[in-house]
Amino acid sequence: MPCLNLLRKKKKKEEEILSQENGSSLLEELIASTGGKYNPIRMFSSHQIVTATNNFDWNYMSSVDRFVWYKGMIDNRRVLIKAYKEKQYGPDNFFRDIAVSSLMSGNKNVLKLLGCCLEFSTPVLVYEYPENGALTFTGHARESAKPLPWNVRLKIAKEIADAVTYLHTEFPKTIIHRDLKLGNVFLDENWTAKLSCFSLSISIPEGESGVYDIVCGTTSYIEPNYLRTGLVTENVDIYSLGIIMLILLTGKSRAPLVDGYSVLLLDYVQKILERGPFTELIDPSMLNGTSDNIPDQLRQQMEAFTELALKCIKFQTRRKCALTS
Repeated sequence: MPCLNLLRKKKKKEEEILSQENGSSLLEELIASTGGKYNPIRMFSSHQIVTATNNFDWNYMSSVDRFVWYKGMIDNRRVLIKAYKEKQYGPDNFFRDIAVSSLMSGNKNVLKLLGCCLEFSTPVLVYEYPENGALTFTGHARESAKPLPWNVRLKIAKEIADAVTYLHTEFPKTIIHRDLKLGNVFLDENWTAKLSCFSLSISIPEGESGVYDIVCGTTSYIEPNYLRTGLVTENVDIYSLGIIMLILLTGKSRAPLVDGYSVLLLDYVQKILERGPFTELIDPSMLNGTSDNIPDQLRQQMEAFTELALKCIKFQTRRKCALTS
């Protein structure tokens, strides 16, 4: 029994030290990201997190990326809990995610951060629970769900654009998400899009149009100029939004096959637009086998959507795609 008490005291002391060290780093990031004007952040205990995830039981896991999402309950409320894979990120990324998530939590199209726990070696984040899960592949949220209809996909694209516009324009410094992709979008019970995961975000200094940094993100969504030069501008997010729009339209989140060969999604889209018919581009799961009889109004809407997506992808620096179009 004395040994057990000693171990408990030692563990408690370690948690206090981690909480103090992580708290200091978080405060620095909050001040740097928000100019000192940030929302209060609720602190959860390690006991609450361990209980909610059943000691990080894989059976409670929701999805895995550069971090692991767990489903859980805290204070009789369903929550989504994010635990980082330590080797995938540096401390700056952990605290930037908390800071920017807190800053953005008032936006209806951002996954609301409820708080975090600083008593582990890397912070653990607690979010509102999105009933319809992550949009990890086009047309679906939960694996058992039916493909999403066109009007919902159109709504999702608009809501992602709204969240990105808010991120780019509402703060003293423009913030670039830098990892826009379907897997970082969640859907609530009303199929409202909720953008998340700001760990790779970066601020552009006031008066500047861009900043150089290491290239990071998800390969198929990375803007070519950023990939070549490391220059981060608003265009980085606009390009990724265009790719998301094409995936929502085509239902192809992986490299499509053309004549038996894997090609880039953009090349696939251009090839079909050149040879026709346009209906070949559209995810057949939305059409119920009636691709030849799409109402004119719906077809025009899809064509305009495609044109806007291509503008986002092919824009020049001074001719940016209008995110709110």
